[in-house]
Amino acid sequence: MQKRTSLRLDMCLFFMMSLLFFMSISAFDPFISAFATDIGIAPAVVGGIVGVAGLASLITRLPVGVLSDMFLKRKLFIQIGLLVTIICWTIAFIAPSATTLYIGKISDGITGSTWVIYNVMFASFFGAREAAKAVAILGVASPFGSLIGSTVGGLIATSYGYEYSFMVAVVAACIALILSFFVKERKESEIKTKYDMTILTEQISDKTIWIIGVLATISIMIPFGTRDTFTPLVAVDLGANPFAISWLSNTHLIFYGLAAALCAPFFYKKLGLVRTAIWGALLQGLIVILIPYAPNLLALFTLQGLAGIAFGMNFTVLTSLSIHHIPAQKQSTRMGLFQSIYAAGMFAGPVLMGILTDSFSRTTSFLVIGIVSVLCAVLTGFLLKKGQHVVSEEKIDSPVEYDPSISK
Repeated sequence: MQKRTSLRLDMCLFFMMSLLFFMSISAFDPFISAFATDIGIAPAVVGGIVGVAGLASLITRLPVGVLSDMFLKRKLFIQIGLLVTIICWTIAFIAPSATTLYIGKISDGITGSTWVIYNVMFASFFGAREAAKAVAILGVASPFGSLIGSTVGGLIATSYGYEYSFMVAVVAACIALILSFFVKERKESEIKTKYDMTILTEQISDKTIWIIGVLATISIMIPFGTRDTFTPLVAVDLGANPFAISWLSNTHLIFYGLAAALCAPFFYKKLGLVRTAIWGALLQGLIVILIPYAPNLLALFTLQGLAGIAFGMNFTVLTSLSIHHIPAQKQSTRMGLFQSIYAAGMFAGPVLMGILTDSFSRTTSFLVIGIVSVLCAVLTGFLLKKGQHVVSEEKIDSPVEYDPSISK
């Protein structure tokens, strides 16, 4: 009985840690571009600041997963990630500049890379047979934590200034770090076997994961270049305050989650697997092109919600296909590789938008990124059609594993 009580306490503490983790990487994101613009940073640099988290994530995701498997020190990696957030965003708050914001966003990518470890460690509390159940339960922390983080960040930013949202992230990470010392790492999950590098080699050499990964890279360029970077500036021009800006990002997240949940029971049945992805990419492109022409905040919020649905349709299919028909013992490595590939889009989207805005205009940047999404729809139809590299149009459930970086 005492052992079961202790286990439940660990599970509750770890779930709270997970909520705080998402708060620590989302509290400031809706305001980065507006704050950077306010302190005189050029659009191209703003794009680089937002995008560098994706670059850091690209570099660190796979190594973090592999190293945590090799050393079997899950909690240590989680604690290091939280500590990185605390240090870097405190520096950005004390001395805000292009350099410190770059450092903060790099820490964002590094910390976000530890989410796979959260899933593995939480699953160890349940046992091998209930691992999927554990990941599904923990998945609830992602949207709730992100919504709480950006909402609290918005309230604080409205009252005190954009940069004070950085301290919301720091405080959340501090509390999570303290809680981590009270969570016991499960020894039962520590099977002392050497990590099989042939699994990694096999996945890297698989052409299919690279095809799906490149499509996901193009797909994720769109929200990171618009929702997280230049759409908030459109909102500012329309009179939005920080709280409204935070909910602009949340609107995309909520409708993205809704679309992902509806994929298996609705979209796949009505449209089929590949057509769901095609229509999602096509609609996302067309909606993005309209964003700079929004006449008021209501119209902008409506477009943002529709963009979230479109992205959910497209990206959920690609995520589902990335581990479809892959044995369980290889799925973590394959998912880590998939996430590392598409992380390039998290960097490329904001950078491309920033360069285009600097060289031409913000409207032009939305037009180009929208065309990129339309081209993604064409490529999806060509590369994922039945008989080419991927799978047939059979039913695939929506994935339960959630990537925090998508919510930002």
